[in-house]
Amino acid sequence: MDSLIPTGFLSALTEVSARMAGSEGQGVGVISLYAQPDAALYRLPLEHLRRFERAMERQIRAQLRSHDSLFAVDGKEWLIVLPRVVSTAVLTLGMLRFERIFNENPLVVDGLDLPVRVVCGAAISPDHGQDGFHLLQSARIAGLVAGRSDCGSLLFEPSMERSAPNIAVLERDLRTAFSGGPELELWLQPKVHLYSAECRSAEALLRWRDSMGESVPPPVVIGLIDRLGLRHRFNRWLFQQAAQVLHQLRMEGLKIDVSINLSATDLYDAEVPELIGQALSTWNLEAGRLCLEITETSMMDETAGSNVSEVLQRLRQLGVALSIDDFGTGFSGMSRLKRLAVQEVKIDRSFVIDLLTSARDREIAASIIDLSHRLDIEVTAEGVEDANTAELLAGMGCDYIQGFLHAPALPLAEFVAWVRAREGIGREPAQT
Repeated sequence: MDSLIPTGFLSALTEVSARMAGSEGQGVGVISLYAQPDAALYRLPLEHLRRFERAMERQIRAQLRSHDSLFAVDGKEWLIVLPRVVSTAVLTLGMLRFERIFNENPLVVDGLDLPVRVVCGAAISPDHGQDGFHLLQSARIAGLVAGRSDCGSLLFEPSMERSAPNIAVLERDLRTAFSGGPELELWLQPKVHLYSAECRSAEALLRWRDSMGESVPPPVVIGLIDRLGLRHRFNRWLFQQAAQVLHQLRMEGLKIDVSINLSATDLYDAEVPELIGQALSTWNLEAGRLCLEITETSMMDETAGSNVSEVLQRLRQLGVALSIDDFGTGFSGMSRLKRLAVQEVKIDRSFVIDLLTSARDREIAASIIDLSHRLDIEVTAEGVEDANTAELLAGMGCDYIQGFLHAPALPLAEFVAWVRAREGIGREPAQT
């Protein structure tokens, strides 16, 4: 897997997400156990280091209940998932047990006594995270604080994430954005067909102004949403808002599809297909009018039987279109592209911005277009800012372009006006 995210973490994320989806009101606990080895350990031969890791894992696993799960993040950190946890006392006792076992006695590996000190952090749903990713990171944050403060083990507390004053204000504003405060909005950036010059679809991009009226960059907004554990609530808003935008375009007589960004992490949430289906049903929309642009695809474990595989299959059954938003940036190639069965690939702007001057970028773009077309997948190039780049992409056979050459992201009313002014589209009878 081409990812800087350890596969053990992704496996733990799959397990936690599945357990939370079927928890039936009971908590799901996570313990992050980090081994702080003695300096002598670093002088051991490689084979002894591997045996050390296996001995650590055996010792941890011996303390677990039959329905608990253990995941090795790397050679020094393990994540323990505990389903059906009735209170934080279970986690506290578990962490104390690990401390006693490892800190009071050395670990014996090949006859060698290796002193090992462990620190633990723990978190429980839904108090410390309402989605799997947030819950795992809460446990890891608690472990980080425990290590820094030399406390041995700590249960997660929100105070562990003390914010700078300006971040604290943004967090306050963002919480109120979901309940009548400064509103989140979706603006539309056109995707223009290179050969007909028609705008057939648009990408819905997040826009938000804080209580002071200042525009907050989307990555900052998403980072705050994840930090506050609001991702599930945000996704519910996003799907309903995108469906409403599609409905409003339909009422304007415009047959334009809309795409939204979905992180690969979101695909570990088993409720995503249901939430999207509800939004489409609410506004009486055809599923194919909505496209999900999946980002961070290198993080995905879409092999058969995984949680991501099941979510993707349900999305396909629902009928929404799928797109890869970061093709070329760490993506693993044709075999994975075939497995994902997407309808669109987007060439990342990092390969487009220097297309006129970089032979390597031209080669990469041409290869992506050729590969995609052989699999009957359409291609959109992002970040197109000038006519010469658009002409070059047209010569390569690219299907769509998106960027400031045509328009930035626009509020809905301005987008509708832009479409009509550019293409002279008359008003069709509104559908109900």
